[in-house]
Amino acid sequence: MKVTRILIAAAVFTLTALAATTVFAQTEATPPLASSTNNVSAPIQAQASFSDDADPAVQPTTKAARTYGPVSARRSGLWFSTQDGSTHLQVHGYVQADDRMFSANTKDEELDTFLFRRLRPLFEGTLFNQVDFRFMPDFGQNNPQIQEAFLELKTLPFAKVRVGKFKEPIGLEVLQADRYMKFPERSIASDLVPLRYIGAQLSGSILKNSISYEGGYFDGSSDGSNGEFTEWAQGNEGVGRVFFQPFAATGVNVLHQLGFGVAGSSGSQRGAIPGLKTPGQTSFFKYSSSVVADGQHERISPQAYYYAGPFGLLGECTLSSQDILNKGVVGKITNQAWQAQGSIVLTGEKNSYGVIRPRNSFEPNRGFRHMGAVELAARFAQLDIDGLAFAGGFAKATTAAQQAKETGVGVNWYLNQYVRLTTDYEHTNFRMAQGAAPLHNENVLISMIQLAF
Repeated sequence: MKVTRILIAAAVFTLTALAATTVFAQTEATPPLASSTNNVSAPIQAQASFSDDADPAVQPTTKAARTYGPVSARRSGLWFSTQDGSTHLQVHGYVQADDRMFSANTKDEELDTFLFRRLRPLFEGTLFNQVDFRFMPDFGQNNPQIQEAFLELKTLPFAKVRVGKFKEPIGLEVLQADRYMKFPERSIASDLVPLRYIGAQLSGSILKNSISYEGGYFDGSSDGSNGEFTEWAQGNEGVGRVFFQPFAATGVNVLHQLGFGVAGSSGSQRGAIPGLKTPGQTSFFKYSSSVVADGQHERISPQAYYYAGPFGLLGECTLSSQDILNKGVVGKITNQAWQAQGSIVLTGEKNSYGVIRPRNSFEPNRGFRHMGAVELAARFAQLDIDGLAFAGGFAKATTAAQQAKETGVGVNWYLNQYVRLTTDYEHTNFRMAQGAAPLHNENVLISMIQLAF
């Protein structure tokens, strides 16, 4: 029965991808709409950190300028623009549908689930060539929410001001756009950094993106969680990040995409503390129900990446220190995590922290060379919980793991710039405190189809 479900799921994924590829291939062949207007500039430009979900492919190229009408359908979505292009709206988005087959979860159970992991329309653009904006709801996992909504004043390119809900500039993997991640889920190392919260940020870059920075004030953030758009959390937090790409503006091409930096945060947080999850989204650590955050919360995260030709490497580590309270007993818990991941594009395309663009789209009728791009990726990560969490009675040694180790291997098949198929195998094993019986190793095969436009 399980083999039948696997075959059915594989057939559905393949047929959907082939149908979408055909449609998008026809779209690519459609000539642009001509008009007397000027070429509209791109919306929110990608920073040196690629912290946004905006597609770098949307940016202008050096090829001959095209002209578009006030309403036009382009490779990057549906565009509405004024005649001079100073104000425009781009409507696009992406969908990620997952099939997750657990040969064993932390309770040694076999599970097979299907879900729309991310279902995100994107509305973004520019007002009067001065203010960028984005609104991104998410209808995935049957949990509608507003993931991002912000305005960014870009009058000074070296000092942009952003206000709203967006990603906090700490974790390198978290800052990578969701649609460009090498794996369907982030590693356990990203459990110790926040995702999107309400706040204000000043950012910019100098020396042709050789040095970029972000500094902001947010409404307090929990590790590995999203903030609510409609309410201010019980806390406040200052965040800073600096990232260097010393060879970005030089003639040393092999080092153009070498980047390294450090990020950190410090603030006050109070209230409930969410648990930590595996790549299969199974909880492996939770504080006792009576434990709450009650004071300072600091993080520091050194990070780096390097991409050259078809090869890519990314690594980071994070220390998260937090004051907690349990029935009058206080403690300061310092957890730590690290990850290292590498990838290679087997078909020779250029690897990147951002988008990977196939040299030839999937068109098998045109020969073997027209098979899209294929990427192989591997990842290792480890997360360690402070022993005081158990010795001090803040967590139960029988149900919460003190250490988790993750090993992941995945294959990405980019049929064209719109369609991607991913298969990822994740193995996570655990070590408990005080000799308690460990959680069962988690083994999950995640198959994902991504449609982006």
